[in-house]
Amino acid sequence: MKDLLEKIFENLTEAQSLELIKTILQTTIPTGMSVLQSFANASIKIILMLNGGAAIAILAFLGAIVTTEFTKWISGIVLSLISYSLGAACSAGVAFFSYLSQSEYNIMDDSNEVKGNYYRGWAIRIALLGIAFFILGCTIVGVTIRFY
Repeated sequence: MKDLLEKIFENLTEAQSLELIKTILQTTIPTGMSVLQSFANASIKIILMLNGGAAIAILAFLGAIVTTEFTKWISGIVLSLISYSLGAACSAGVAFFSYLSQSEYNIMDDSNEVKGNYYRGWAIRIALLGIAFFILGCTIVGVTIRFY
């Protein structure tokens, strides 16, 4: 492949070589960026669905036990709902930092790539935090139901 590219470029003028490189970059970079955007969108949806779905399930469970003596469970249920709410809020943080990261990558400068990587790192951390909030909420519910 390398030999083929060298043969192609040796027969082109400098202007033609630059135009070919520009065309290659214009066709490959948007594909890479769309992959990054699809990963960001998927992580936002997954975090929101996990935490939101769990919160709805807990509220439905609370509705089912209202006629029983549920006061012993209420503190655990409230803590789990807080955890799920914070986890769902993390999806907004992921969206924000993904947007900032994408904006920096679109400028295509070395300093902007560093900033883009920094923002992307924060988006990943916040996504992991959202998943941790989901696991924490599930643990709280499990402990609350098990030991009361």
